[in-house]
Amino acid sequence: MKEGQVVSRRQKLRRMQVLRAVQREARPLDWFEGRVLANDPNKEDRGQATRDLVDIGLIEKDDRYPGPGHPHPYRLTPQGQGFMEGVMTRIGRGSSIDWKRVKEIEFPSPPSCGGAEDV
Repeated sequence: MKEGQVVSRRQKLRRMQVLRAVQREARPLDWFEGRVLANDPNKEDRGQATRDLVDIGLIEKDDRYPGPGHPHPYRLTPQGQGFMEGVMTRIGRGSSIDWKRVKEIEFPSPPSCGGAEDV
């Protein structure tokens, strides 16, 4: 994504879905990369969201996956952990997210763009 591009609400929802899965759920690599059943309407968006989050630096592949005790193919980076703490402080309800407020989230730009995204 290029600097100055607006991240749509749909993109934000998918990115948050991926971040929450990385943080809490044991999902297979195919789910993150959008290679799942043909009847999953979000698979391409989720694959793009995963790539975007890696580019931004909020998640990274876990090289130990699928080893014993490593059910997650991705993990939050330190920047991703801080980002999620900020999101939960801002739009969290206990341990869940107020999904109606996802539009308020501002994702950082990839390092190559050198600036914050307009959201």
